[in-house]
Amino acid sequence: MCIPRRRIWSWVVGIVMVSSVATAQEPKLKPAARKATAAAAAAAAAAAAAIAEPTATPEAAPAASARAVADAALAKLAAWQNQAARAILEPAQPTFGNTPEFATAWALLEIQEGASGNAEMLSRGTAALAKSATAPGGDPAALFYQGELKYQQKKNSEAAAAWQAASKRASELVAADPLNASAHFYLGAALVRLKSYEPAMRALKTAEEGGFDAAMVNHQIGYIYLFQQRWQEAKDAFDRGLTIDPRYAPIYYWRGLTWEKLNRKDNMLLDLDQYLKLAPNGPEAGKAKAILKSVG
Repeated sequence: MCIPRRRIWSWVVGIVMVSSVATAQEPKLKPAARKATAAAAAAAAAAAAAIAEPTATPEAAPAASARAVADAALAKLAAWQNQAARAILEPAQPTFGNTPEFATAWALLEIQEGASGNAEMLSRGTAALAKSATAPGGDPAALFYQGELKYQQKKNSEAAAAWQAASKRASELVAADPLNASAHFYLGAALVRLKSYEPAMRALKTAEEGGFDAAMVNHQIGYIYLFQQRWQEAKDAFDRGLTIDPRYAPIYYWRGLTWEKLNRKDNMLLDLDQYLKLAPNGPEAGKAKAILKSVG
């Protein structure tokens, strides 16, 4: 069918007029309506862009290692925060329970929890730590804490041998991987006990730079200054450790002794009292109680 040219022209004119009227009326919309319209358009554009260019899937976080889990738990145990350590270890036991690193942390947990009067747990933990310390390859953490346990038992020659073994094994691990912050820490901690202070300080600072627990590091640095009778520097290191973790029980004990050397017995008493509140069964609890009793 042939449509007359005049009719076609009238359609075009009508369409243009309708469009013009709609455009002329647009400014009469309320501001809220215009914003809603713009928001809807923006949302539609975003949806279209998302369909056209799908977002990349974020990378999964790296899986935890036995060493990382053990170090996290050992940091809590060093602070005498046994419940926090157990909360780290128990969920990881199905995955890492058979690893030497996990065995070391679990053994130390049982030793510290057993100190509250559970002789069976204490005995089991002590045997497990000895087993970890003598395992092939040697976990430097196990060797270091074996030395600590022997020292508390007044077996000084056995303690020194364990610390020597810890420093040797940690040195091997550092040589194999200079970025191994955990190995640097246990190298430094063992060297502190062996009175080799300068290399101990280097190892500890390297451990902290590598991301190792800073409260543990400053605890050991405080020991270095304490053993060198540099009382103010010892106190400053202990202060740093407590700034990082105000519930790090052993630092209160050692800072308390440092306060005495700085002629601030008032602060010494406060720190020893705080130590006993946080670690009533800690290795220095008997000494702390005796000091507090002696000053009435």
